[in-house]
Amino acid sequence: MKRLIPTLVLVLLCIGGFWYASSKDFFKEKPPETPALVTVSKQDVTGYTIKNGDTVVEMAQKDGKWTMTKPSALPLNDYEPGAWVDSFTNAKKEKTVDANPSDLAQFGLAQPNQEFTVTLKDGTKHTLSVGDPVAVQGFYYAKFGSSPEVFQLAEMHVTSLAKQPLDFMEKSPVKLNYEAVRSIAVDYKGGKWTLTKAETDKKSYEANWKLGDQEVKGADASAYLDKVSFLTTDQPAKASAEVKGLDQPDLRLEVKEADAEGKETAALYTGKLDGANVWIAKQGDAWAFSVPAASVQELADLPKTKAAEGAAAGDAAAPAPAAPQDAAKEQK
Repeated sequence: MKRLIPTLVLVLLCIGGFWYASSKDFFKEKPPETPALVTVSKQDVTGYTIKNGDTVVEMAQKDGKWTMTKPSALPLNDYEPGAWVDSFTNAKKEKTVDANPSDLAQFGLAQPNQEFTVTLKDGTKHTLSVGDPVAVQGFYYAKFGSSPEVFQLAEMHVTSLAKQPLDFMEKSPVKLNYEAVRSIAVDYKGGKWTLTKAETDKKSYEANWKLGDQEVKGADASAYLDKVSFLTTDQPAKASAEVKGLDQPDLRLEVKEADAEGKETAALYTGKLDGANVWIAKQGDAWAFSVPAASVQELADLPKTKAAEGAAAGDAAAPAPAAPQDAAKEQK
C-alpha cells in the first residue's frame, strides 16, 4: 500500500492541475486579434488633419519635424505629434454593424462630426470617420475610407484622436537638465535669490548647493529646480515679439548649465506681468508663455517659504517647557 501512495499523490496533483487549467480557460482557443484599420510607417506620414466639430487641426511633418498649420502655429512638444500617428494606426474595429448600409445618416455618418485623416508621401489619404455614440456605452459608429462598412469603434480610440491644439503645445517656458544646471538666479518684484551648485562633480540630488551664503543639501535644492521646471501654461503661446515690455521685465530668470566638457552657457528668461499672468520668453526665442503670476510669486518667495517651514519644524521638534512647580511645594 505504501508503494501506491506516491502514485496516488501524483494522480491527485494531475487532476488538480487539469481542473485549475480548465477553470482558467487554458485549453480554449483564443480568438484572433482584430487587425488594425491601417498600417502606416510614421516616417511616410507627411501630415494629418483632425476635424472635431467646428475645430480643425492640421499638422505637417518635414524632415522629421512637426509643425501646426491650422488653426495657427504653436510651439509643439516632442511627444504628442508623433504619438497621434501611433494612436491612428492602433485604432481597431470592435465588430461590424452593417456591411453595406443604405442610409449612413442613421449612424451619424452622412456628415460625420469627427474625421481623422492621415496623408502619406505618395499622396494616399486614409480617413477614419466617427458618427454617433452606440447604444452600448463606450462605443461609436465609424467607417474607414471608401469602404461602406459601418462598425463599432471603442471610445478610447476616439478620445486619443480627438485632440485640441493645446494638447500638442509645449507648455513649459523653461526646460531644465537637472544634472547640467550650475546656477539659477531669480529676480521678481524685489524678491531675489541665487542657487549655485557647489559640488559640480556630483548628481544634483547628492551635491551640496549654495543659496546665497547658505548651504543647501541636494534634496532641498531639488525643490528649487522643480519650481522652475514646473512653471506651466494652460493658454496658447504667442510670438514673443507681440509681448510688450519684455525689454523692461518684471521677471528675470537666468539658468546656467554646463555640457559634458564643463563649458557653461547661460539662458536668460524675461517676464512681463499682465493682469493675473506673467508672459515669459527665453531671450532670442520666438515664443512667449503665459504663466500664472501666483506661480512666479511662489518661485520668488521660495527661500522665505522654506525658511518658515524649517522654523516651524524646529519649533515642533523642540521639547515643551517644564511646568512650573507648585508654589507650596517650593516652600517645603
